[in-house]
Amino acid sequence: MSDLAAQQLMLKAARLYYEDGRTQEEVSHLLHVSRPTVSRLIQQAREEGIVQIKIVDPSSTHSQLELQLLSTFNLTDAVVINTEGDTHDLTRSRLGQAAARYLERTVTNGGVVGMGWGRTMYEVVSALEPKRKTRVTVVPLIGGLGQIAPIFQVHELARALAEKFGGTWQNFYVPALVESDKMAADLLRSVDMRQALALWNEMTVAIVGIDNADLASAIQMLFVNYLDDNTQTRLRSRKAVGDICVRFFDVNGKVCEAVRGVVGVDLKQLRKTKRAIGVAGGAAKAEAILGALRGRYVNVLVTDDLAAQRVLELHAQSKKSKR
Repeated sequence: MSDLAAQQLMLKAARLYYEDGRTQEEVSHLLHVSRPTVSRLIQQAREEGIVQIKIVDPSSTHSQLELQLLSTFNLTDAVVINTEGDTHDLTRSRLGQAAARYLERTVTNGGVVGMGWGRTMYEVVSALEPKRKTRVTVVPLIGGLGQIAPIFQVHELARALAEKFGGTWQNFYVPALVESDKMAADLLRSVDMRQALALWNEMTVAIVGIDNADLASAIQMLFVNYLDDNTQTRLRSRKAVGDICVRFFDVNGKVCEAVRGVVGVDLKQLRKTKRAIGVAGGAAKAEAILGALRGRYVNVLVTDDLAAQRVLELHAQSKKSKR
């Protein structure tokens, strides 16, 4: 067998075993070689660096960055995971795991938990494995949208989180965005919504994602049917950098009153929450995270080392430019 043919055989064995999850016995049948040969080929692939195994510890954190965030922004808590070159999807999954572990440690019996939406919140709820029942009450922080991915349906996230803790959840079956602020206010004053509003005032914990205002991609993709061109123009003119539950703000934390008819929690309400947890990662979200921290909309941050470093850099640069 030529060197090239031998290498191709090794690659096939490695792919079948590591990528397809086949057993060595199955690989031997598929490649018409003996099982000891398969074992040798797999071992050779690892020795030559063709197969590289990476073990990720979801609990591994960057303590120095955590301390810097705590002192710089006077936070209640900070959790910074080490990315170690992870893909974006893997980082989001690990952020979800880190936030889930934090929730499991800090949610108290009988507490009221406000639930945000988004991909990262989906990862948080999926990773929850509480070892104790706490009889929490979970309330959505925003209404629903009918024409976006299921992971943005906050009602399902709230229900799943409540079930995992052995608690209950509050219905909030209203649209997240309506035609006007008056219509939103009327909905929130309705009898059915009063219980949810009362729970917002009693929240002991809120957990939310922090999104950036990349109107050219994410916002248009997710909310194309809900945010018109005029709204997007207003957001740009007011220099919005991020949002929490479609409440936008600039890099200094100033609210950008540009989106009409939001049926959801006000950012000022989050400020009153004892433990408002923001979960977001990636250097691209640094400005959005910085705005959320400066606005005091979250007092607990779960993020990654790349985002944390960039947030601290941006904050230091802005302070220096003001001198």
